[in-house]
Amino acid sequence: MLAATTKLLFENARMRIVDFRLAPGVRGGLAKHEFPTLRWQVGDCLHQRLRPGSGEEDAVAVCDKEVFWCERGSPYECVNAHPTDEYRQICWSFKQPPKRDNAQVRELLDSAIYSTDVGTTLAFENEYCRAWDFFLEPGGGDQSVPHHHVLDYCFVYVAHGRLLGSHHDGRPGLFDSINDDGDVTWFDMPDGAEADPTCAHGGKNGYDDRPMREYLVELK
Repeated sequence: MLAATTKLLFENARMRIVDFRLAPGVRGGLAKHEFPTLRWQVGDCLHQRLRPGSGEEDAVAVCDKEVFWCERGSPYECVNAHPTDEYRQICWSFKQPPKRDNAQVRELLDSAIYSTDVGTTLAFENEYCRAWDFFLEPGGGDQSVPHHHVLDYCFVYVAHGRLLGSHHDGRPGLFDSINDDGDVTWFDMPDGAEADPTCAHGGKNGYDDRPMREYLVELK
């Protein structure tokens, strides 16, 4: 069978982001992760994990937005067992150790002026990151409710979308961001961001006929 399709979406000194896809019935090649990696499912599917030396597992359902954490050097290989649907994951590789330990991160978050819930659902957290699903229904979101960014972060759109940004005080017009599936944006947050209201903003889905889907990772 054919190998997996991979597309490099973004890379800098701290992060590498890859879009990994398998067509129905296709077996992915064996990946041994060079760096600790978060693999984030896009869409429901079925997969059959292949474990070296232990044979093949039965096909199991994997859910949209499900997260798999892989340590450095750990193997990952699977077959897309779904008869019709594509298997897709966004893979985030952490090329450097965290800058802060969990206690330092918690102190930073607790010091912020506004809420540090920078997405709609916290999907995963460990010593490297906080991973947020950011999903807004058509027309959804409240521009009068800001969230505060205090950690370096990046996000990937996993569908075409539009986000309207408001200032921390609720005034509209901070940004109007239109993105395609696979677009990546990176932000370095300055020291003292937790005390700076300009590092906070609100957001609203700019489309009334489609949801906004974005995966966002904060680096510790």
